Amino acid sequence: MAADQVSIRKLPLEGRAPSRWRWVVVAIGFAALIGVGAEVMARHDRAEQARRDAYWRLDGPPCAPLDPTIFRGLRRYPQATPYDETLYRRAGGAMTCTHLVDRIGGAKVRYQVCKFNAPDYLLVLQSGRDRFYDLTAGRSALVTVVKDEVRCVVIPPFRM
Repeated sequence: MAADQVSIRKLPLEGRAPSRWRWVVVAIGFAALIGVGAEVMARHDRAEQARRDAYWRLDGPPCAPLDPTIFRGLRRYPQATPYDETLYRRAGGAMTCTHLVDRIGGAKVRYQVCKFNAPDYLLVLQSGRDRFYDLTAGRSALVTVVKDEVRCVVIPPFRM
């Protein structure tokens, strides 16, 4: 076969030509999939935040005050844990702390929250003031410190 006898040409394709609308449908489907994924993640985040709020935002009766001489007369020196500008001393139990942010008086305020799992006695030292609490009988407590104001409430027992 000689070179002058060979011809190269395009063959016509059978069927319909590809539609550009197909890419529009694919793009819309992809955008919808991303939107659904974002909504699922947002719902998960809201549920997780609600779970954290339920764990950290508890209310109850105020903690019973304790005579400072009882606390200072303990045989074993209470465990001390500094957290931010507050010093906690507890006789027994365990503690966990975090920070929360709320609007107080129109401004966002970041404050500390600590939970105590069944300490017998608790001392909170904030701004040079000692506050002593009696939590005997296996009671748990939640302590918040907002703008140098200490609040202690008795809460139901919890697990860490």
